[in-house]
Amino acid sequence: MKKFTLLLVVLGILLCVVGLSVFTVNEKEIAIITRFGDPVRIVTQAGPHRKLPGFMEKVNLLDKRIHTFKPRPIQLLLKDQNPIIMTCYVCWQITDPLLFFQALGTQAIAEEKLGDMVNARLGNVLGDYLLSQIINVDKNKVKLTAIEQRILEECNNQTRGQYGLKIVDIGIRRVTYPSIVTEAVYNRMKSDREKEAKKYREEGGEAASKIEAEADRKVSEILAEASKEAEIIKGDGDKEAIRIRGEAYSQAPELFEFLDSLDTYRKILGRETTLILSLDSNLFRYLLPEDREIGGAAKIKSVEK
Repeated sequence: MKKFTLLLVVLGILLCVVGLSVFTVNEKEIAIITRFGDPVRIVTQAGPHRKLPGFMEKVNLLDKRIHTFKPRPIQLLLKDQNPIIMTCYVCWQITDPLLFFQALGTQAIAEEKLGDMVNARLGNVLGDYLLSQIINVDKNKVKLTAIEQRILEECNNQTRGQYGLKIVDIGIRRVTYPSIVTEAVYNRMKSDREKEAKKYREEGGEAASKIEAEADRKVSEILAEASKEAEIIKGDGDKEAIRIRGEAYSQAPELFEFLDSLDTYRKILGRETTLILSLDSNLFRYLLPEDREIGGAAKIKSVEK
């Protein structure tokens, strides 16, 4: 009985030793093995691994995936002395596990350091930009992409050799204004809108003038063409009238002479018109009796009322 109990104790001790000597690394982790606090090896392959039992060696697991966090919002002063409050996000990944472990140790410490670093770079970089380059109705004037790229490059120059990590991306997540500049921003945006509206009105007026001028030109062309056609038609009508009159005259010349004389009377004898003419004039042929002797003068007075 005593031997059996002793065997169970020995087996229990062996199981504890084995349990303390085996650890598992999954695919998303890297393990730093330290012996009495000093790193002795790095395990990057997933699966079970062995180490010295107990307190002699310790397993420190690091997540090798891309991490994303949001640093605290920071108030900054721009080049034109306008203050803004900016919030960004940072994506980072461990590139040198040993250096990262020695310099920072944990993810929480790493993100605290990175947050301070990014906010410091934001303050330096944004001091070179105007408010109109941060927020503007014209997207071509906004320089946020250039600002993000510049901060990313400057931060990576420091983190690679100092912390054993790489910043994958830095993005500006939100920009707000202290109450002191809210009215100024509103007035600037209102002014931009008014300028844009004025531009559209001017362009519309110019387009309307062009359309009106084109319409006037087309009307003039149409009227000129119509007048030309009317003159042609009138000329053709006059020619036809002359032809018909000539044919009629050849058939009844005395009648047309009489009608011509009447037309002449109508033209020269207006209201209260008096003419003194020689009786020898052909004008009297249809006004005097046929048996009257021609000679002397006659007084003709218009009786038209």
